[in-house]
Amino acid sequence: MRRSRRDQHDRGRGSRGEPPAPPAPELFRTRPDDRFKLTADASTLVRDLGERSAETGWLSPLGYNLTISHSHRFVWYRVAKVATRTVRHHFAAHSVTMDVDHAMRIHYPTSTFSDYFKFAFVRDPLDRFVSAWHDKVVNHNYFRFDAATYKRMQDVVEFARWVSTQDLAAVPGTDQHLALQTRLVDLSQVDFVGRLESFDRDFAEVCEQVGAPAVPANPQNQTAAPGQRREASAELEKWVRRMYRRDYQILGY
Repeated sequence: MRRSRRDQHDRGRGSRGEPPAPPAPELFRTRPDDRFKLTADASTLVRDLGERSAETGWLSPLGYNLTISHSHRFVWYRVAKVATRTVRHHFAAHSVTMDVDHAMRIHYPTSTFSDYFKFAFVRDPLDRFVSAWHDKVVNHNYFRFDAATYKRMQDVVEFARWVSTQDLAAVPGTDQHLALQTRLVDLSQVDFVGRLESFDRDFAEVCEQVGAPAVPANPQNQTAAPGQRREASAELEKWVRRMYRRDYQILGY
């Protein structure tokens, strides 16, 4: 799913009757010692923009997990369980500076990044769900279930029943590994949505757009193995299709 890259907006506007120019994108960075949090200056800027958002309409109404590079002029909407380690490792290995590295649930000024290439990767919701279950339940008690519940959650259908009680569009609120993919991507702004199923081809296009070498790094997350679909019974598929109906409809799986 691809849209053409937007023409660069004129940042010199500011004549009478027109809104002031948005803040410079380079002001947005994460802390050198904490790649999950914006710098103090950036946090203050976001807070100030939030207070003025009704007037300016600058800030995205929802928060997203963002990685931003000013040198390569891109915004990456990270979707958990969809090659995030692979993409980040590839950029890091090829000296792509990630000024906003691993920011979580960030409201950002959309006009500021109007001429940045914005992309995301998605995957079949059923495969993603099974991958999350393997990684966060079978391999780790990530959700901190008590002993009896954790034993029951070893059955993926039981886990699906538990997940179905949550609002998967609520971010924050729902864990990022379970949230709707269509909630983790700003669909009103994204330029390119690649698929894990055609990752090599789609990631090569992203690299071409941002000016990075197009040879994919070795996969960093082995929980994405295709063989995991053996866990997908008809009953599980029924639950997943019900929970992730919006993803199936919008992403075309």
